[in-house]
Amino acid sequence: MPNEEMGSRAIPQPPDVATGTVILSVAGFLSLVAVAMIALFFYLKVGAPTALRQPTQHDFPKPALQTSPKEDLARVEFEQRTGLSGYAWIDRSKGLARIPIDEAMRIVAAKGDHAYDALEPSTTPSDPAKPEGVRP
Repeated sequence: MPNEEMGSRAIPQPPDVATGTVILSVAGFLSLVAVAMIALFFYLKVGAPTALRQPTQHDFPKPALQTSPKEDLARVEFEQRTGLSGYAWIDRSKGLARIPIDEAMRIVAAKGDHAYDALEPSTTPSDPAKPEGVRP
């Protein structure tokens, strides 16, 4: 309630707090903490002399897995491009060959709806130098 509403009533009695006792209690607690910290410091100094030292820094060696990443990437991309744009045997005994990706896409597009039908197995290879399933 604001003071205007109280009118002629008496102000409530202030609480009886022993300020000296509170200050003495806080000072005693803080000195107990300080003494405990000093005792712990000396205990660590005597019992574990290396506990308060700064640890030495050990730098790890840099990994030498890839010394020139740009050249490695260029080499891998070149190998992939040559693999996708050239002719090569995968397994000559089975008649499996690799053809350029553009040629393979043209062959699949030319087959239309039957592009992914199963291949008919041939009984004898007509030309051992020419892989099966690859048409000129």
